[in-house]
Amino acid sequence: MLPLIVVGVLVFFVATYYPVAKVQYRETRERTRLQTELEGIKARNARLKVTVDRLKTPAGVEDYARLQLGMVKKGEHVMVVVDGTEPTQSPLATTKPVIDSEEALTPPVGPWTAFLDSVFGVQ
Repeated sequence: MLPLIVVGVLVFFVATYYPVAKVQYRETRERTRLQTELEGIKARNARLKVTVDRLKTPAGVEDYARLQLGMVKKGEHVMVVVDGTEPTQSPLATTKPVIDSEEALTPPVGPWTAFLDSVFGVQ
């Protein structure tokens, strides 16, 4: 009789606690995902601030014009040295402006994450 009572109490406990645990687990996963996304956005903003600060200087504008846009000063000539093994096209003609892109960040996954995701129905 005692094993039956213990099993009944366990079933009752699981039935009442599961919805609360499910909500708590989903909220924790979402919070972790959002914190990771926020860290990525802060890092991207810091990189963009450095780029903007550099482009506010005359040397930064000149570097950008030369390296990204392929521009040269009046009277200068651009020489491109190639080894002759591949069909060539001017690297300056194919260079496009570098735009910082968002990296796809995924929240850290621990050893139990896949199991808990299946238990609580998190995708």
